[in-house]
Amino acid sequence: MASDNAMEVYHGDDYVGRLHDGEPLRFEYAPAWQEHPMALALSPSLPLTQRVHIGDEVLAYFENLLPEGDLRHHLALRHHTTSVFGLLKAIGGDTASGFTLLLPGESPAPPTYRPISWEALAEHLRHRERGPLFSQQGEEARISLAGAQDKLLLMLLEDGSPAIPQGSAPSSHILKPDLQGLRGVWGSAINETFCMQLAAELGLGVAEASYQPHTRACLVRRYDRVPNEQGGLRRLHQLDVCQLAGTPSLIKYESDGGPGLLCCRELLQQAGTPAKDLQRLIGWFFFNLLIGNNDSHAKNLAILYTDEGPRLAPFYDLMSTTFYSGLSRRFAFRITDEDRPGKIERSHLQTLARAMRFQPRYFLHQGLEIAERMPAAIDSSLASLSAEAHAGTEQTLLERLQQRLLNNCRKLAQRWAASHG
Repeated sequence: MASDNAMEVYHGDDYVGRLHDGEPLRFEYAPAWQEHPMALALSPSLPLTQRVHIGDEVLAYFENLLPEGDLRHHLALRHHTTSVFGLLKAIGGDTASGFTLLLPGESPAPPTYRPISWEALAEHLRHRERGPLFSQQGEEARISLAGAQDKLLLMLLEDGSPAIPQGSAPSSHILKPDLQGLRGVWGSAINETFCMQLAAELGLGVAEASYQPHTRACLVRRYDRVPNEQGGLRRLHQLDVCQLAGTPSLIKYESDGGPGLLCCRELLQQAGTPAKDLQRLIGWFFFNLLIGNNDSHAKNLAILYTDEGPRLAPFYDLMSTTFYSGLSRRFAFRITDEDRPGKIERSHLQTLARAMRFQPRYFLHQGLEIAERMPAAIDSSLASLSAEAHAGTEQTLLERLQQRLLNNCRKLAQRWAASHG
């Protein structure tokens, strides 16, 4: 008999186990899944060799699937629940993982989608309130992505038109409109699109992002959803660094006790990612310094479990936060006890490199090379995106962002290259 105090976890059509409500949360693997030749553990802290898991490790994995901050608060008010289990039961169908959480008595069903026009989506966004960005005839799609920003999960059809996933159907894209409710923050969607495309131009390995002009939003293709043999989508499993470290999303910043860069490096190595992924980690770090992304915390790094093995996932959530004067001036990570980007010296970076077991010369070379290549990449990305941006506010943002990033490249590279004997 189905229980209101449990949720069923599936991987595709395979039954993985059951999440039980309570204090503490309890997760129990199905014996058939433990013996499955293609079985994956939910996370390293919830190994398949142990059937029942109780407590902090269970909470850390499942809590990190939920939205954060004010968005979680609005969801809690809407669904009259504040517990991790209650929120997952309400919205946790299609998450940022390879697993699906289904309500008691449900089993995987063929995915269905409701077609909609970009114009209708734009109209909805203009009148939206904080909370779920779309509901379907009184019943919300059971979708949940971590993060503090409003997001809408979409399926793009063969003709490029959007459709709303029904129930727990997988999505192919994430639509990210401008941030709301932050004083002085404007044009965040075009900002993020530009920074994502800039990172792609530099070959850093990022999720594919484009600007959707009808909705004036950043449209991101999901890298954790790939085509299957039936013409649908297959979910790939991923774990962000907070999940790997077993820390809740409230502790995503190093200043709060969350994973630092050294911890990120160790977790990547423990996961078995190849050496080139460690080089990508260095590139991500320097790129965030150069664009002024002070929100580059541990939840913005993830391991993707591909058919070839675990890999550092394509980067996501890249945006110049220092473009907005009201947002934090402190970097998400401490660099040898310094978290003010403009005060990070060559000596700080050399000490960090040694702590992370990189040769300082190699480490610095990666950053200086990105800084040297970035001006040309900025011009190329700007030329491509300007044609899609609306005249006025968005063009103004791109022009100001261009000047800010060019200035960062010059000043930071000079500081990093300076000799401190």
